[in-house]
Amino acid sequence: MAADLPMNQLSFISNIPDAAQSAQLGIARGIRGLNQDAQVVAQSVSGLGGDVTGALVDSLQKKLSVEASAKVLTVSGQMVGTLLDIMA
Repeated sequence: MAADLPMNQLSFISNIPDAAQSAQLGIARGIRGLNQDAQVVAQSVSGLGGDVTGALVDSLQKKLSVEASAKVLTVSGQMVGTLLDIMA
């Protein structure tokens, strides 16, 4: 069945794993950033200094980034399922 698909559709299908990998990388980076921001906040509470406001703003940005990456991962999984249904 894949042999019947036009070339542009085949290249689209081959990009799905890239989207999932990018999403997983985005989630990992976001979580790593959240952990760093949490350390800054914890250190400032214990009197070691640090830009709490910057860390809190950054943590909100990281949260949104993780949510967006999770959505990309969900949609890429749905696309794989749809493509499998179509090809079956």
